[in-house]
Amino acid sequence: MDAFGVLDEVLTDYQSFVEGFLNIQDDRVRTKVDDEIDGGLLWPEPWLALNPAFEPGGTVNELVGRNVLHPAAAEIFRVRSEPADPGREITFHRHQTDAFEVANRRESYVLTTGTGSGKSMAYIVPIVDRVLREGSGKGVRAIVVYPMNALANSQRNELEKFLGAEDPKVTFERYTGQESRVERERILADPPDILLTNYVMLELMLTRPKERVGLIASAKNLSFLVLDELHTYRGRQGADVAMLVRRLRGAVGADALQCIGTSATLAGPGTRAAQREQVAAVATMIFGTKIAASNVIDETLRRATIGSADPTALTARLGRDAPGTWEALRVDPLAVWVEQTFGLTDNEGRLARQSPKRLSTAVSDLSALTGVDAKTCDKRLRELLLAGSKVCDPAGATMFAFKLHQFIGKGDTVYTTLEAAEDRYLTTQYQRSAPHGTPGRPLFPLAFCRECGQEFLVVNLDKNAEKFSPRPLNDTRGEQADATGLL
Repeated sequence: MDAFGVLDEVLTDYQSFVEGFLNIQDDRVRTKVDDEIDGGLLWPEPWLALNPAFEPGGTVNELVGRNVLHPAAAEIFRVRSEPADPGREITFHRHQTDAFEVANRRESYVLTTGTGSGKSMAYIVPIVDRVLREGSGKGVRAIVVYPMNALANSQRNELEKFLGAEDPKVTFERYTGQESRVERERILADPPDILLTNYVMLELMLTRPKERVGLIASAKNLSFLVLDELHTYRGRQGADVAMLVRRLRGAVGADALQCIGTSATLAGPGTRAAQREQVAAVATMIFGTKIAASNVIDETLRRATIGSADPTALTARLGRDAPGTWEALRVDPLAVWVEQTFGLTDNEGRLARQSPKRLSTAVSDLSALTGVDAKTCDKRLRELLLAGSKVCDPAGATMFAFKLHQFIGKGDTVYTTLEAAEDRYLTTQYQRSAPHGTPGRPLFPLAFCRECGQEFLVVNLDKNAEKFSPRPLNDTRGEQADATGLL
């Protein structure tokens, strides 16, 4: 898939949609609006982020051989194209196997790895492993709480891929309020090993008699409580969830309950050690159980390329097309430069993710480094990123999985001063008064007739002071105004 081409199509369609509503009679106002749209007012240049490569932590068979996982896990955790496909064994990331080992010590932990790092596997695999070791059908063994139903739905689909929808070795159900009455009654009559839910539904489970008898009572052997996207529980909602966790612990009487949190954006500024302490403190507060800073697990990254991005080699490379194989790309000077620019940076001697960058910034940097014109640099960078997104390493991982973060605005209005058309100040940015000319000139929002495009100032009228004042476009009341209207 050409991600750049898809984005261009989306923006072209949105531009056509927006321009279909634009009917502005005044040429000066229309030119101002057109210039702002062309300048990226509604869709600024996207940010580009490169998913990094992760340090491997071992295959599922290797972990079974080390007794980290139950032998049956080797048949469950395989990549399959269809249910009948025997598939290939999964190679876990280093941070995932670190989580497995902490889970085997019966300790609570928090995973603070980035997007696309397989955070869910870092708690699903230990849960499945525990049920395999101790036996299925002994009530609810794990409750996984998601902030959105979409995440619970996605996780159910993933579990179906590994465990199967029919007669799985470890049972699982979604209980979020989306289920039919028949489904709810079936789940209450036969509670699963793994329950996927949200915090609102968990609150109802603790208060409604049927759920207390059918689910909470069956969770007396609860081993795991997982809060996915831990960073979403802040402020009043965070306090509510913290109290909910304590009520659940009291209801099930699970003294040895392991608590697991995941988040890509939980830590604040400071050193890596300070960030781990911050995360541990927040998680301890929410879960009501001590989580050591040493059990805050972050990602261990590695380079996908080898070699260096020498300016001379880069300059020569910009005259050629991108290679099409993994072997050639991993030593390609431009690929090395792209990984350093969009993918990896150094953080206290460890590889860490780069912050997203705009492609135009990278183009300028590459052009300045090599002396090659910006147009060629832009073309070669796009080619390289697309080529890297199509090739895989021997383990099956995409070399350069990149994301385009596009922000799209809904638009606002045009603001102007109460002056003659040829003299008035125009802006699309909300301000109370014009920054130039006579001080204190108020800025009024404009409304436009859909039929003819004539513009009108949106105003309040103060009859005593005999003056007009600006009124927000959708405010029909007007604060302390004698009348509201269009001028």
